[in-house]
This record gives sequence, C-alpha cells and structure tokens, in this order.
Amino acid sequence: MKKTALLIVLSLFIFCFCSKEDEPEPVQKLVYHSLVAEKDTIVPGEEISITATATGSNLQYFWSASLGDILGSGATVIYATSPCQIGKNKITCKITNGNDQSESKTITIVVQEESF
Repeated sequence: MKKTALLIVLSLFIFCFCSKEDEPEPVQKLVYHSLVAEKDTIVPGEEISITATATGSNLQYFWSASLGDILGSGATVIYATSPCQIGKNKITCKITNGNDQSESKTITIVVQEESF
C-alpha cells in the first residue's frame, strides 16, 4: 500500500512539474525575404542604410562588403564609402538560424564621383 501511494505521489509530481512549458520551442525555418538599400547609387563619403528581412528563430546576420565599411550589426546596418572606393561594390548579408540553416543575398551599390 505504501509503495502504491508513493508511486501515485511521484507520478503526480512528475506530471505537474514536467509540463510542455519546460520544452524548448522548435526552431522555425529560415526564410530570407529581401536585402534592400535605401539607394543604389551614392557618392564617396556618403552613408546609406541596408536592411535584410527574414523570418525564423535565432537569426544571426553576417555582413561583408567588397569595398567600403559596414557599420553596426543585426538586420539593419550602415554602408559607408571613402573617395577611393568608386565603382560597383557588392554588399552581402548571410543569415543563419538555430538549425544551422543559412542563406545569403548580395546587392550592388554604385559609388560614383560627384558631378559638379
């Protein structure tokens, strides 16, 4: 009888304290929607905002530029150039999620000399 009562109490304890809330949420699939710059043509020294739009869970953003500087981190960054970076510059954003899925998109920003 004591063993049965103990087993019932133990079962209730496990049932009450091991709920679904303790389980981690499943990682959502990565869907990379867009990579957009506020302008596609700029002059040396100008800064523009670039935004990567994606859905999923545990997203991480990795930015790179063929020329110029990426300032900041996350879904939106600033792209800045200097006078020696004239031409077509490629900006890439790679996004990963908690399932080790990844996807990259690249855009081209044209840096042209100012016309006076």
